[in-house]
Amino acid sequence: MDRRNFIALGLSMLGACGRASGTGIEEGIPPEEAIDSIVAHGIAPAAGLVVRKGGKTVFAHGAGIANGRHLFRSDTKMRVASVSKLAVALTAHRLAERGEIDLDAPLSDWFGDAMRHPGFPDVEIPLRHLMSHTSGLQDPEVYWYTETGRIEDLFTPNIWLPGPPGGYFTYCNFGWSILATVLEREVGERFDLLADRITLGPLGITAGFNWSGVPEEERRAGATLSRKIDDKWTVQTDGPDMLNGMGPAVTMPQGLVLEDYEVGTNGTLFSPQGGLRASLEELCPLVRTIAVDEVATRPAWVFDPAVQNGDTDDGYFTVYGEGPQIHPASDSPVPGVKLIGHHGEAYGLYSGAWHAPELDAEIAYAITGMPAPEDTEVPISSIHRTINAWDAPAVKAAGDLLRR
Repeated sequence: MDRRNFIALGLSMLGACGRASGTGIEEGIPPEEAIDSIVAHGIAPAAGLVVRKGGKTVFAHGAGIANGRHLFRSDTKMRVASVSKLAVALTAHRLAERGEIDLDAPLSDWFGDAMRHPGFPDVEIPLRHLMSHTSGLQDPEVYWYTETGRIEDLFTPNIWLPGPPGGYFTYCNFGWSILATVLEREVGERFDLLADRITLGPLGITAGFNWSGVPEEERRAGATLSRKIDDKWTVQTDGPDMLNGMGPAVTMPQGLVLEDYEVGTNGTLFSPQGGLRASLEELCPLVRTIAVDEVATRPAWVFDPAVQNGDTDDGYFTVYGEGPQIHPASDSPVPGVKLIGHHGEAYGLYSGAWHAPELDAEIAYAITGMPAPEDTEVPISSIHRTINAWDAPAVKAAGDLLRR
């Protein structure tokens, strides 16, 4: 996925969506009409936006279809993709504050030599480096198990980058499954239950990883994620069977049930890299909570063009904390506004949740039904390298909306 388009697609719903190549959306229309137009013009089956200021919601609107029986609303739960990482990071940091885990402890404490870089075996990899994507790991071709395998079985030689761990940034989903496994081993609790007890529950939200703990009625009203393939919306995840199911949505070997799972063996089971089901309204307090955490948001990695210390994805990534991505005010999609949060893209969904600390504001957005990235070419605008031409007029209006 070209992550340069992530924020752009989301911020296009923050204000007056501008006319851009292929959208047909008029300039200068109110935010609610802009979201409605995304659906009305056939761009997406569903779209939504929530904006909060000072902890109070000032705008919340959803449009389109969540599933065959429910409309999409700002409180509709959906798989929010990589925004999920904020909940995982917040769980880890809260456990560290309680003294229940040491984020500076090396991965070898839990996995032995299997979590030592074969080219640099003397370089220890602190647990916190998984959250800043500086662990020296990269995603293998397969980085999850859909059954009760052991995560160590995924530790293949191709998970290691050529250089030493510690300073080079490479966005890595697999690291979050390793982190979830460690959290389970240290606390002795299944990851979905741990995240709810430590993070989601105290926030007063009913979100859950792979639908774990989500009330039945909210699950049935959840969003099915689709892609447009051959001019038809094609279900990618959370179809009728999933939404009408009971309990966490995990695949177990025949004859086994989730209660047979051995805690601490397979952190991929609940998709910590992207499997949180939450609504836009719930993402706002989540992103605010981690964005005010001084440890989580201190820059753990800053791109240095002189030494090329990371894979920036054509300049999309320049500053990262221990969990959140950071856009400094001097280099932000909303000029002059620092943003802390995370983007998401998976199964046809573009999502994002961002906190603007100087404005004491949050935004959370989602668009469903997007085509596969490799099938779509969107020109980058001149406004900012993370903004595509479709969204350029909207991003200009976004700053005004945040400052009102």
